[in-house]
Amino acid sequence: MAGRNLYCDRRGVSPVIGVVLMLSITVLLAGTVGGVVLTASSDLNQRTPVVARSTGQFVTGPSGGCGANTVAIRHAGGDPVPADELEVTVALPDSDARIVDLPVSGTALSASNTDDPDNVVYDYCVGGVIANGGQQWSAGRAITLQLNAGGGTVEPGDTIDVRVVHAPSNSVLAAVGLTARR
Repeated sequence: MAGRNLYCDRRGVSPVIGVVLMLSITVLLAGTVGGVVLTASSDLNQRTPVVARSTGQFVTGPSGGCGANTVAIRHAGGDPVPADELEVTVALPDSDARIVDLPVSGTALSASNTDDPDNVVYDYCVGGVIANGGQQWSAGRAITLQLNAGGGTVEPGDTIDVRVVHAPSNSVLAAVGLTARR
């Protein structure tokens, strides 16, 4: 019988190890979910302005200011948005561009606007609230730009899509589909 006392009963070890592992997994998952929730909640404080309406105009022939192929997106109602919080995307039938680092000091785009490999936007003619140091894009004010006739000519009847994006939240404030007319 003395040998029987030396024998260790290991049947009680498996449930204890199982409980410890389950608790470890639960704590690890709770920490991961908590970290994700706390990180996401900081983004919730970013308020996105609301532009209730916007209108657009695209003129292929000569027009005031920039000349031919001029796009104007007019804020027709909603919250005012500072020009330094705006980006503009332009999608033509065969190419597209994104204009960033607004406003510009004069009427020429900054060198950082390199996301335009097809040279869609004419570099030296932006206007409205995104030019000359910028203003707020508010009701009645427009964003204007000129498409580059040499880098993606737009013919009458062609459709382009222009989006005004709130850069801090990456939300689309205005999306306008325009048809070229003469």
